[in-house]
Amino acid sequence: MEFSVVGIIGIFVNQAVLFLLTYFLGIYYMLAAAFSFEVALLNNFALNEIWTFRKRSTHSSRSLRLIKFHASRILGFIATMITLFLITEFLNIHYLISNIIAIGIGTLINYFTSDLWVWK
Repeated sequence: MEFSVVGIIGIFVNQAVLFLLTYFLGIYYMLAAAFSFEVALLNNFALNEIWTFRKRSTHSSRSLRLIKFHASRILGFIATMITLFLITEFLNIHYLISNIIAIGIGTLINYFTSDLWVWK
């Protein structure tokens, strides 16, 4: 349950940063998406650390978990960025809608890497 709530908050963070960077600053949506992904990633790590996985007994430091969390998101990031680009460019769907779909695909990968590796 907590992981889902953190994920939903992360979607809002990601979408808000993406919108602000593209609409107000005129940054290309793919570059803005990479930056918004990182902002949401840091937000989600903090929330998962203090809420979702707070009861897990871990044998690693917080900084090591943050490094593992970043590493665990590489596959999700790649899947998200490719999906965002393909849906936006080839299906001609607005980048904010494409981003939500792309986040959904990346989330599946991210959950399993968190559960099986980061907070193991």
